[in-house]
Amino acid sequence: MWLTAFNILIVLLMLYAAFATLYLLVLAGAYFILPEPEKIDHYKFNRFAVIVPAHNEELLISRLCESLSHLDYSGSLYKVIIIADNCTDHTTEVCSKYSCEVLIRSDELKLGKGHAIAWALNQIPLDDYDAILIIDADNYVDCNLLHELNKILTNGEHAIQCCNSVGNRNDSWFTQLLFVTRTINNLLYHHSKYKLGLSSYLMGNGICFTTKLIKEKGWTAFTIGEDWEYYAQLLDEKIKIAFALHAKVFHQESKSLDQATSQRLRWSSGRFHVAKGLGLQILIKGIRRFDGMLVDASLPLLFPNYSLLLNLSLISLCAVLIIAVPPYRNLMIFSFLSILFGQFILLCLGIILSGEVIKVIKALTYAPAFLIWKIAIDFISFTGIYRGKKWIRTKRHIS
Repeated sequence: MWLTAFNILIVLLMLYAAFATLYLLVLAGAYFILPEPEKIDHYKFNRFAVIVPAHNEELLISRLCESLSHLDYSGSLYKVIIIADNCTDHTTEVCSKYSCEVLIRSDELKLGKGHAIAWALNQIPLDDYDAILIIDADNYVDCNLLHELNKILTNGEHAIQCCNSVGNRNDSWFTQLLFVTRTINNLLYHHSKYKLGLSSYLMGNGICFTTKLIKEKGWTAFTIGEDWEYYAQLLDEKIKIAFALHAKVFHQESKSLDQATSQRLRWSSGRFHVAKGLGLQILIKGIRRFDGMLVDASLPLLFPNYSLLLNLSLISLCAVLIIAVPPYRNLMIFSFLSILFGQFILLCLGIILSGEVIKVIKALTYAPAFLIWKIAIDFISFTGIYRGKKWIRTKRHIS
């Protein structure tokens, strides 16, 4: 009996991993085959409010303020607004040296990034702006950021995800590997979906909305996975997320597993929370409406990210090798090896597209440690062992 249950479970995992891998490979093919979407050449210049939620960010926020002060966009058409959210350091003093407005928020009951954003949107005169851009405080940005967003807004989009890249790639093997996975995510996933006319998902950092959308909906996501929560809410209202490949924000990644653990626990827990509550619901709604875009947009909530997909495939293969018996054992082994080969192709494409191949190959020697750490993070988050509910700032470092 238990062997039959095992075989059924393995087949289900095999189908799940196969569909997820095939989906990623199809998107990767679209990146190389499809032409770039056309953009309007003549467009109006939108007015931007650039909002930066900041909780004790004195170490790195000056770098962001500096990069925002040198944008290739008219200074009269954008304003930088820092939310000094329950800060106990010198964040406010550091920001006061730059041409930006600092909003000081003190609220020990409503803690978290989502509450800070909602509070700030109620303080800002939204009629003065055409779009709201939200950027994390530990970033720096490309000088063409607002120009690129402006082009896509002119095309009629109401919600945009910027290209999230790693700004400290050479800090460690960990940041090298994350740069590769971000490259796969940005180019072979998000930009491919944009080429196909499908919706991206929100990543919490570098997210842009028209003030029209914000006025109608407001900010209504307050969990530790506020980006996934808001994304699911927008999907339910049939609002597509566009992707701006050339609107780049560069995130300061953690340089070690120890430094990244609390952040990844929060991200993973938030994603699983939204996936459990809304992922299947959105998929069913899309099927009932015969809405292909909605069905596709539910998949980021239901399919695992690259590292979790790889871990599930490897663990399933090991289980087959240890437990499975003929006549299906060889077929299962072949199936999982084929799935892993597809994932290997994606990894190779990511390495080539990310450049600095030798450095990446050296970093890959640490991949087993990374995968073990990541499966522990996902297990603790999925099972609910980790129940963090607060927005806790990740420990910072200077590269």
